[in-house]
Amino acid sequence: MSLPPIADILEFLKSADPEMLELMGEAAVLEAFRSAAAEVPAYTALLSQRGVDPAAVVDIDAFRRLVPLTDKTNTFIAHPIHQLCRGGSLKGIKSIVPSSGHSGTFAFSVDTAEGAELAAKGADLAFEYVLGISERPTLVVNCYPMGLQVPTSMAVANAGVNADVAIAIVKSFARYFDQLIIVSQPLFVKKLLEDGLEQGVDWKRLRATVVAGGEGFVESWRTYISGLLGIEDPDNPTIQFVASSMGAGELGLNLFHEVPETIRIIRRAYRDPALRQALFGDGASHTPHFFVYYPMRSFIEEIPAAGWPGGDLAVSHTAMDLPLPLFRYRTGDLVRLIPYRRLEEILARSAPDLPMPGLRLPCAAVFGRRDGLEVAAGRVSVEAVTRADMRSLRHGRGILDGASGGARGGLEQRRVAS
Repeated sequence: MSLPPIADILEFLKSADPEMLELMGEAAVLEAFRSAAAEVPAYTALLSQRGVDPAAVVDIDAFRRLVPLTDKTNTFIAHPIHQLCRGGSLKGIKSIVPSSGHSGTFAFSVDTAEGAELAAKGADLAFEYVLGISERPTLVVNCYPMGLQVPTSMAVANAGVNADVAIAIVKSFARYFDQLIIVSQPLFVKKLLEDGLEQGVDWKRLRATVVAGGEGFVESWRTYISGLLGIEDPDNPTIQFVASSMGAGELGLNLFHEVPETIRIIRRAYRDPALRQALFGDGASHTPHFFVYYPMRSFIEEIPAAGWPGGDLAVSHTAMDLPLPLFRYRTGDLVRLIPYRRLEEILARSAPDLPMPGLRLPCAAVFGRRDGLEVAAGRVSVEAVTRADMRSLRHGRGILDGASGGARGGLEQRRVAS
């Protein structure tokens, strides 16, 4: 399978009917499901055990009603990898990506050479819309843990989680490119930028953008990092961004991402309780990440969760030729889905001066992991304890401890030497 040129895809997404895009995704996931039900041994067995006849899944309502939810336990723990692949074989596999393993269990995605090329084009699509990478030579400094690659056609320097290596790369190579993209987890981004300042890197003279993934961050962190990069107005970024991207090793590394318009919306919601309530409903304990996603590439569901205005995030692959397809796979995150037209209505009523996203894609508000700490007053999330004065910290990591039936929240931190 090949994709049209990125410029053509962007033009299509800027003018397409939003409901049509979602219908395309529904049709694609049904076709992918039927294919996997026939070709993936473990999935065939799961459907049989649950009494699901694939032929009965005739439309998207039947898909939601009949197809079982999956997760790490009934997928990666229950079956060897080869049984999760088409034809029960890993033949043709060229790449393996692990999950974070934060739950104590690892999951994996596997891909072919052609699939890896498509993934790179998908990532480049987002970067082209946000940063115009086809017109500006761009260097990506990948500071994810070694082994985790950034799928892109841009020049990539794989520094890993070594600030000295990343800083050496920036000092030696950034001058030869029009713009720089730093990709890493939020805590390491902060350390890297601060260490760089101490070693003479003037981030404000570089056209640098940060894309943070792997874990969430709060808006005070975005404000602080924007200041280090010389972004004067983090509420209205134009040529540089501090942005978030979300994926999962077993599902894909760029399922959701921010665009300039969603950053402006979430920054307003951060300060405006009325807009926050209109977007995310009652009971939202903190401002979530607010992403766009591609319904033709991933079918996203919000599974109702008691006591929560949204639900549990479930993801289904839509590609017919993916070696290890997953369906209705629960990630452990809480989400609220907002279709494009619904967002249009909310902004028209609550923030008419804010522009809609230029890509006519649905949005997802991701509130973080479902496994927050339950106390008498309700659920406490890690995100809720990471709001702090970031300027005086070298690094801060949110902690939740439910030992002995109590609750403790705080920040692990180290002060910057004065």
